Amino acid sequence: MNIGIVEILNDEEVKRVEQGVFDCVHLWKQRQNWHPKNDLRDGVADIEKYMHYATLGATLYMDASGKGWSYYENHKNITNRVLNLKFDWVYHKLIEALMPHIGICSYEPDLALPGFHIYQFDDALSPKKHHRCLHIDGQFFYALKFLKEKYGKVIDIKDPLSFTFTITRPHRGSAIGFWGLPQELKEKAEELQKKYPHEIIKRYQNVDYVKEIKHQHAIERPWKYNLFRADCGNLEKYIPKIIPHTPGNSFFYTGMIIHQMILGDQFKKGDTRITLQGHGIKINGQYKLFW
Repeated sequence: MNIGIVEILNDEEVKRVEQGVFDCVHLWKQRQNWHPKNDLRDGVADIEKYMHYATLGATLYMDASGKGWSYYENHKNITNRVLNLKFDWVYHKLIEALMPHIGICSYEPDLALPGFHIYQFDDALSPKKHHRCLHIDGQFFYALKFLKEKYGKVIDIKDPLSFTFTITRPHRGSAIGFWGLPQELKEKAEELQKKYPHEIIKRYQNVDYVKEIKHQHAIERPWKYNLFRADCGNLEKYIPKIIPHTPGNSFFYTGMIIHQMILGDQFKKGDTRITLQGHGIKINGQYKLFW
């Protein structure tokens, strides 16, 4: 289990990737925003008016899970060609940056390349905090049958990898929240916060935010977390560690870590959150990356 941040792109390169994503707008796939359960009774229609969500690339957890393996493969075959042509230099830089931390790794040639989450915002209609539910990444489950048929028994799912490579963030910031970290990783998170400070940490790393998450019961099935028990105890012990997004950098984490996407709040028209997303599992002792 580990967390970390790697610095990959300079400001000029970030702008190049941002423009490249918009150059591919004809391949964006519009997606439905995910909302904590209580939001479904509380103004989702308004949220959809100012938060617009799309992806560029094929995703196991939305395409294979929702529409089947054939749909995922067909979508992957189209988008992989475009992503390779447009962003091969980015994929090379990402691998170079990750290897000192996770060892030799490569992209799984028969799955989708890491792809982009694209959020575009209009003026927010309320000061509401926007986040996704707590969860543990298990996207690889949707490819496990395929990978076992291809590689046999040399697959290790005990230490999965996930990363979010930030290209743009809203004007008030965005972040990832880690919940229930062991002490060693809490200390590492604090070091990362000192190195990459942002005021979004103060807004979300507090007991009021814990109360909000508990009230919303904002956790995906089938995952469990003691915060959502009636006898959970003092809420202060559940305060998450908030790691801000920094354009040009990617954070990564290995192991089964409870976390959540924090989109931010009080968006202004023109704000965007563009991230390159990917996952990995070890095959023959080396991470294979995919989306």
